[in-house]
Amino acid sequence: MKKNNVLAEPVRMDSTDAHHERELKTVRPERSPEGVVERVRTKKVSMTYELIDSGDGLKLEKFGVVTLIRPDSRCVWGRKDPEAWEHAHATCYKRDEGPWQWEIHKKIPSSWLFTFSHDGVAFATTLRLSETKNIGIFPEQCDNWRWMIDCLKNAHEKPNILNLFGYTGAATLCAAAVGASVCHVDASQAAVTWARKNQEVSGLGQAHIRWIVDDCATFVRREIKRGVRYDGIIFDPPAFGRDTKGKIFSFQKNIYELLVLCRDVLKKEPLFVIFNGYSMGYSATVLYNLLQDFFPDFSIEYGELILPHAKDPRLLTCSIYARFKK
Repeated sequence: MKKNNVLAEPVRMDSTDAHHERELKTVRPERSPEGVVERVRTKKVSMTYELIDSGDGLKLEKFGVVTLIRPDSRCVWGRKDPEAWEHAHATCYKRDEGPWQWEIHKKIPSSWLFTFSHDGVAFATTLRLSETKNIGIFPEQCDNWRWMIDCLKNAHEKPNILNLFGYTGAATLCAAAVGASVCHVDASQAAVTWARKNQEVSGLGQAHIRWIVDDCATFVRREIKRGVRYDGIIFDPPAFGRDTKGKIFSFQKNIYELLVLCRDVLKKEPLFVIFNGYSMGYSATVLYNLLQDFFPDFSIEYGELILPHAKDPRLLTCSIYARFKK
């Protein structure tokens, strides 16, 4: 399959953006009676990202040339390197029920680059301080990106991939960089505009990507009626969300219906499915059970996506996932 993996000129990084690499083991509990292995992912991190320290409800992260302090309620332990926190460019905070705000400590660019590469496939995204604590990337997703690259490289024909709740497009660009046709769907116009900009800086202007601003369930229903079918699906539904028309998505109330649609829009022998979740209060077993309802004939992996700290053995759990491949 043809690969488009050459980054555009604007994404060249200087020496201060050298990739950080660290190899940690993957923890694998015993095989369950169903033959499914639950995995807690702590694989090699190789990107313009570093988790420097965490504690007291905060995490200190380096994204390329910018170091940020962001809240994370899971960081209930103490900090290991107090001095490192003094070098942050900005801190994200929230007072009571007010909006997220950023306190700037040092001069910071209006936007900067984050790059990722694996096995000859590369893409880039622009990062910036936003009206939320999110800045345009979730670095723990690198494990899903690597896994997906391996799936796509084994495909015999050019796959057609659907990315639901696609945000700023990292998974979309990852699939497109391997050579897949991708349909990217998100209810936020701002997120899709950001994602399209990321396509440009990644040098993937000729990649076959459809950018759709719509409610995900509504769009998938239309695709099913049109007879469109996909080889793979990536979906990362929120615990709670609202589109520009005010339509509400609740994971607890709407996820089962969405999975019905995902099953129906997939080809009979799908290449892969990646199901990710944040801030839901559920374990990965819930995602596994949901996929098992609809795809009982596949061996489903499930677990947590975890980031290692740069200078100590602690691990930060970031999200849960369930996935399977052909």
